[in-house]
Amino acid sequence: MKHLLMIVVIAATLTMAGCAQQQEPSEPQNFLTNDGKVNILWQNTNDYTDIEATAGVQSKFEQYLFTQLTQELGKLANKHLTDGQQLDLTVTNVDLAGDVQPTFGASVDDIRIVKDLYPPKLDFEYVLSQNGKVVASGTEKLRNMGYLSDIQPLTSDSFRYEQDLLTDWFKQTIKPLL
Repeated sequence: MKHLLMIVVIAATLTMAGCAQQQEPSEPQNFLTNDGKVNILWQNTNDYTDIEATAGVQSKFEQYLFTQLTQELGKLANKHLTDGQQLDLTVTNVDLAGDVQPTFGASVDDIRIVKDLYPPKLDFEYVLSQNGKVVASGTEKLRNMGYLSDIQPLTSDSFRYEQDLLTDWFKQTIKPLL
């Protein structure tokens, strides 16, 4: 009887694995966020390395993430961009700092473990334009391998490591062009 049960379990597992592999690929998800003179297209978000929510609904978490990062960049960029200037980003990958780990019943929600092993990463293309003419453009792969060694102010910002990547990039790359 145990032998028959084991065969049934193995057959069911193989069947489920085969079904999982045959799933239709989901449609690419794109989101557009805006803050003043900053537009960000979050392209093919299904392919991002890690934007996993630890609690709540995944789609709400993604909206919150994209809005927060856009607003943070917008706060800085809108101070420095003049009339007629526009900054457009097309984000192609996000890997949030840390890694989501299950709590195995200790809590309803999973937790994000932040370690040096899991640095924040942002990949995007950008275009800085003045009255519709391209002033600068490029492709960026932002990483901060020592993000936990940086001096961090006490803050409740949800995505401070990713915000720091964008802020530092703007100050080093875009601000000198203005």
